[in-house]
Amino acid sequence: MNRLACASIALLAACATNGVSSDWNDRKPEPETVPVDGGTSAGEASTDGGLPEPPDAERPLVCGKTGYCETRLPLSDEASPLSLRGVWAVSSTDVWSVSAEGFVLHWDGATWTTAYRTVHELHSVWATATDVWVGGERGLLLRRTADGTWSFVETGHVEDIRGIYGSGAGDVWFGHDGAVDHYDGSTLTTYPLPVPALQFRSVFGRAGFGTYALYAEGCVYCGDSSNTSRALVFELVPGQITDFNTAVSSQWGVYPVSAVVSGEADEGRRIFMFGYTKQSSNYGWTYLYAFFGKSTTRYFPQALRTPSRQPMAITDPAEKVLPAQLPLPSWDLGGTAVRVHPAIGVGYRWDGGNFVLLPSLDMGYDFVPATLFAVHGDSVNTWLVGDGFALKGPTQ
Repeated sequence: MNRLACASIALLAACATNGVSSDWNDRKPEPETVPVDGGTSAGEASTDGGLPEPPDAERPLVCGKTGYCETRLPLSDEASPLSLRGVWAVSSTDVWSVSAEGFVLHWDGATWTTAYRTVHELHSVWATATDVWVGGERGLLLRRTADGTWSFVETGHVEDIRGIYGSGAGDVWFGHDGAVDHYDGSTLTTYPLPVPALQFRSVFGRAGFGTYALYAEGCVYCGDSSNTSRALVFELVPGQITDFNTAVSSQWGVYPVSAVVSGEADEGRRIFMFGYTKQSSNYGWTYLYAFFGKSTTRYFPQALRTPSRQPMAITDPAEKVLPAQLPLPSWDLGGTAVRVHPAIGVGYRWDGGNFVLLPSLDMGYDFVPATLFAVHGDSVNTWLVGDGFALKGPTQ
């Protein structure tokens, strides 16, 4: 079994141009996807998505010592907990999440309701007060407009859409392996990357500071301890996809996972990136972070550290295989409050000079830890979602 080695931590130009289409089945002979209740809008959807009453509906929800609490989720068709893969908080009463089981969920400040259902696995969500975008497997892309209507957007490819970010309704980017898609308010355009066959990791940005995509290249699970992967960050401008910093893309040995635009005044700290490097002495990964700007000539990935100042790592105790990497989601609040969360109970905040540990959530023995897939929030609340849970708590 893999373990999280956290000493002293108590709890761990265009290639294709496509328009909006609502005729998904003409493109892919899959079972039809329909809105909840056979055509109701998200605002009219039933609170349980037509599912039977959960057998544990009266089970007390667990709250931790730092104010984080479970929220009650709908169950899957098999009456199992949903595995949430993305979350986006527009406000305290307008939060969206998507699941591997094909659920689009909405939080209204009190409860989660099923806003839409699909038979396809969903990976990503991004929203404003008027628009919601959802991405999933085999090029699935959904859009919800202000009137509550859901429609399919024809992408012209079958690559999983694993990340979405936009600066507004007329500037939305979608990330997938090998290319990025851009929606300009009326048309979706696909742009190939300058380097082929790259693995998508994240699309991110900040109004006034640009939009970027993070990709990985190279061997990840090589069967040995060699460092043969690298990170590439592309600056996204319609018709012009460029390598943001060649000093980053020329350095091997880092497998990237997520990144944020910090908004700091120091251009050299424009982008914060998080990922892993293989340990040279055993089968394991060390957690890394790095920051850089467009003019940075060299960048120096550094280890995230435990309270005892040891590098934070994930290893295989038997040292026979490389353990599975954790998603390592990150987000930024207010321009300078960069945060990264290796696990449910482990979070770091940038204090201007280092990444310092946030107080442990300490959800207690009644809460079973599971994989954390996504984090988002605002100055008041932070949402942590993952395999079977959605935790809401105070932003620390």
